[in-house]
Amino acid sequence: MALGACGTMQKVWEELKRIEAEAEQIRSEAQEKAKDMTTLAQQNGEKLIANSQVYAEEEAQQLLKRTVEEATRGRDEQLKVSQAAAEKLKVQAEKHMDQATSKVVKAVIEEAKS
Repeated sequence: MALGACGTMQKVWEELKRIEAEAEQIRSEAQEKAKDMTTLAQQNGEKLIANSQVYAEEEAQQLLKRTVEEATRGRDEQLKVSQAAAEKLKVQAEKHMDQATSKVVKAVIEEAKS
């Protein structure tokens, strides 16, 4: 009977070793999958960051473009106002030019008579 018990113990020992090896394999595979998942998560995170940077740059360019367009419109409107004011002043100056010329001529003639 001692021999039978020894054989049974041997089988139990071998079964325990097999279970331990299987557990080690499962642990190793789980660790490898966790490592792969971490690497994948890091890669996806890096892609998201890169995409966010591209998106931010595109948004900045759009904002710059809109700001330049708005500034150009404002400048053009101000230029029209200034040109209209300059034209009005020119017309007024031309109206007064005849009077001024006449006064200068009269003053010169009066000076010459004296």
